[in-house]
Amino acid sequence: MPFSIALSFPGGRFHATPWGRHSNEGVVEWPPSPWRLLRALAATWKRVLPDDAQVSTRMEALFTQLALPPVFKLPRVAVGQTRHYMPLTKDRTLVFDNFVAMSPTDDFGLYWPDADLNGAELEVMARLLKHLNYFGRAESWCEARICHDWASLSGAECSWLDPMSGELGIGATREDTEPVRVLCADPQGWRDWGYGKDAARPDPQWNLLAETLDLHRERWSDPPGSRWLTYLRPRQAFATQRASRAVSDEALWFKQWDTTSAHPPTLARYALSSNVLPRLTETVYVAEIARRYAQGYFGRRNNRASSPVLSGKTAQHERRTDDHQHAFYLPTDEDGDGKLDHLTVYAPEGLGIDELKSLSAFSEMYGPGGNTTIQLLLLGFGHAEHFASVKLVGMAQTWRSATPYIATRHFKERGTRRDMFPREQLAEMTLREELAHRGLPDPIRVEPSNHLVLVGGRPLNWRDFRQQRVFGDGRRGSTPGVGFEIEFAEPVSGPIALGYGCHFGLGLFAPVD
Repeated sequence: MPFSIALSFPGGRFHATPWGRHSNEGVVEWPPSPWRLLRALAATWKRVLPDDAQVSTRMEALFTQLALPPVFKLPRVAVGQTRHYMPLTKDRTLVFDNFVAMSPTDDFGLYWPDADLNGAELEVMARLLKHLNYFGRAESWCEARICHDWASLSGAECSWLDPMSGELGIGATREDTEPVRVLCADPQGWRDWGYGKDAARPDPQWNLLAETLDLHRERWSDPPGSRWLTYLRPRQAFATQRASRAVSDEALWFKQWDTTSAHPPTLARYALSSNVLPRLTETVYVAEIARRYAQGYFGRRNNRASSPVLSGKTAQHERRTDDHQHAFYLPTDEDGDGKLDHLTVYAPEGLGIDELKSLSAFSEMYGPGGNTTIQLLLLGFGHAEHFASVKLVGMAQTWRSATPYIATRHFKERGTRRDMFPREQLAEMTLREELAHRGLPDPIRVEPSNHLVLVGGRPLNWRDFRQQRVFGDGRRGSTPGVGFEIEFAEPVSGPIALGYGCHFGLGLFAPVD
């Protein structure tokens, strides 16, 4: 069956210079070349999954099908450029940085009409795309996924001209289009070897895996194993559209959320960037810092007032006693490397216009200990359905601890409400009590989870996590944090965060694939 993938760029930029062009020419590569994508997937395989036999044994069959020319789905974009001097010589060198700018929520699509991937190959592709965290230059952050509904992607289709017959490819049209050369894989030569004896020998010995340094050293005009195809790109591919501005203070995209609506947004998503990202074990500390900054932005906009949604306190600065309707600050490690890379702010009662404006201005904070600065890239506001690729807010039947769960009360030995179960079961019983209090069904299975497993099978013990808030206290029991795997009779929706410090990332559960 036909196969397609979708890529989005959370930073709103795709950085890449076409093959054979210099960056100072001001030319951008659009659409991105399939040759570049195959090289990126190969690099992901070798960098992240080199010892995975299931992946390695299927890469050749997978690339054989992806070497066929794809059809593109191009979102609305614009061309941008920055200029800066590199201190390489006394005179300094002026360098142009050209990029394609787009909405962070728009998808760029590739569709292979003649591909026929089996179940195992689809699984391998999904694993590769999960670990493909940039495409183009390193600053082109990306999120990639298999697209099961090609027609749902917005944008204009861009297809090729047959190099022999001149016939149009699928979806191509000659009306209001312009030709553009696109570097693709040669279906016959990508896995051959065309380099000299001094070139580094990859494993397997494919042209696709050759080092760029060897390609330049041997003075190849085009990479061996590649070919140029002519695509018909929409003539207005780089047309810009000026955003209309409302006269009121609720300008731009804020006005799409009616503050009187019964369904205001409940989620804000950020990507974290820093020279040194904070460790996963500092989750509660990072969440507390994020809460202080978010409330600080709100206070500066609202005459030092507190937001009951963002702060969890009333206008009189008293702790709210309702059932966890205010904001949860949930830092997460979504690539499994032990470093926090995303932040989700989840407010079940909804985010008002003042909260939205404050969170949109939230772009930087200090890290644990105040020694580092963390940049925050806002990925968007919305509801769970707007973040379908985020497991944290998805639907699942089985959930496993991502941070330690800490009971909020002590074991009751005496009195009419004394606990009628062994002391060592306190954490499990309070977990069940809190699930019921939150309106979630009683799980059919609760099993201890001894540790968290990171990329490469590296275990991380629950005792390694910071388990005490830095800026506040909160009600907690005397037991240390533990982990659980819980299973429900039917799928339930996330996020699920329970116990002490649950509004600051502790007691967080993640879906089990």
